[in-house]
Amino acid sequence: NKSVQQRAVKAAGLRAVREALGTTWGEVEAFVNKEPLPIVVKPVESAGSDGVKLCKTKEEAKAHFQLLMESQRKCGAQGAAVLCQEFLKGKEYVVDHVSRDGVHKCVMVWVYDKRPTNGAAFVYYGMIPVPADSDIAKQLIKYTEGVLNALKLDNGPTHGEVMMTSDGPCLVEMN
Repeated sequence: NKSVQQRAVKAAGLRAVREALGTTWGEVEAFVNKEPLPIVVKPVESAGSDGVKLCKTKEEAKAHFQLLMESQRKCGAQGAAVLCQEFLKGKEYVVDHVSRDGVHKCVMVWVYDKRPTNGAAFVYYGMIPVPADSDIAKQLIKYTEGVLNALKLDNGPTHGEVMMTSDGPCLVEMN
């Protein structure tokens, strides 16, 4: 659940995305009204960029919110809800770790090559390795290890997606 992840990260004192979660438009409307546009509207549980839309107007956000709720209900989703989130500006990175008993080892850092294509704002073209000894990789690894601790992901492999914003790294999601 992407919202649960963000709340845990924020509670740990790390940068987390501004967001509102709801099952009705009324639960997120105040957030959408005060958040600078564009905003990201997405299902609380999905894979990749499935159902994710960058909405440039409040009307577009409301229509996509309602579409997502309707489609989740039709599929019988148990935790059906929609997230409205700030649009994170910057470069998106992948920080992969393997952990055992709370000891985290970074195995790779990548930068996403994502471009707008065929009307979609987020299309993955590939990933480019980032040298582990670079300043950006060191900052991303430190932040991601804090996220792993906040989420209590002590054992196993993880795939963290992190946006490097003007005010530092911010979790997109952890898988």
